[in-house]
Amino acid sequence: MSAEKTSFDWRRNARHGLVLAVAGVLAACGRAPLPVQDLNASYERALARTAPLAVRQEPGSEAQQAAFDRLQAYFANMSATSVREQTAVVYAPDAYLNDTLVGIDGARRIQSYFSHTMQDTRVLEVRFLDRACNGIDCFVRWEMRVEHKSLAGGQPVLSYGMTQFRFDAEGRVLLHKDFWDSGTGLYEQLPVLGRIIGRVRAAAEAGAE
Repeated sequence: MSAEKTSFDWRRNARHGLVLAVAGVLAACGRAPLPVQDLNASYERALARTAPLAVRQEPGSEAQQAAFDRLQAYFANMSATSVREQTAVVYAPDAYLNDTLVGIDGARRIQSYFSHTMQDTRVLEVRFLDRACNGIDCFVRWEMRVEHKSLAGGQPVLSYGMTQFRFDAEGRVLLHKDFWDSGTGLYEQLPVLGRIIGRVRAAAEAGAE
């Protein structure tokens, strides 16, 4: 077998393994990801739609503290029960969620998405590390710990990221846009795909030496 044929088969099998691995986890999480261009377009629409509705969170105010306390409690130790009971309190009815995998409009759909995610997730904990607000936008840096049967053999996976929030007059979330490294947070923990990404990362690091 020629080197060219071997290389082709490896790439074909790698792509096949990648699709199967990602599809398995995303199916457990509720739905397949939107194409990047569609996901970005949904975020741009949400920015424009929520701008006139969002309320500036006064730094250090009781209203701001209450809003973030609700958020932190919601994500501190998520469960199917907590999602069902708290989502309508934390998110506005027409809220928008973009977690880099999906773009969702409406608190009911957000609740359904999180509920489905928690079905096969043993632990999902998000700890807020710090935050900064500028006008109607607040940005939170966080640490997330996930235990899922399809990730890292069921062992805890830590990842770090940042989220943009906008709030309505009642302190409910109007816009939730995550910015995080889905490579280390998700894809590198998957069988097959994780090994492929690991090889690419090692080659890149070797080239930088």
